[in-house]
Amino acid sequence: MLTVSRQVNRGIIFIRLEGELTANNFYKVAEEINYLLYNQGILVYVFNLEDVNKIDKGILESIQNKLTEIFLKCGSVAICGISTKLRKMLGERKNELFYVTEEKEVFQYISI
Repeated sequence: MLTVSRQVNRGIIFIRLEGELTANNFYKVAEEINYLLYNQGILVYVFNLEDVNKIDKGILESIQNKLTEIFLKCGSVAICGISTKLRKMLGERKNELFYVTEEKEVFQYISI
């Protein structure tokens, strides 16, 4: 089961995920991003995956595609709570993708 919660702080949307992130439930995250990106115009996201206890390997491409959608709209993303291995798999994008240890660190890298 996956729980998705969100909070806005200083114009940045914080999306916190809890549980298992699988191909069967990634649509929840995708729908949330689509709504925020295309209907609300939100361009700065922080994804907190600290409380995700499982990520399916097959979902990596879906995550990368969703990140690319945000980047194509000139958005920025910070991700916290992921392993070094997953970080390497997602890759680097200068000035668009940031990896942080704690949510509050995002304000050092991204400003609105």
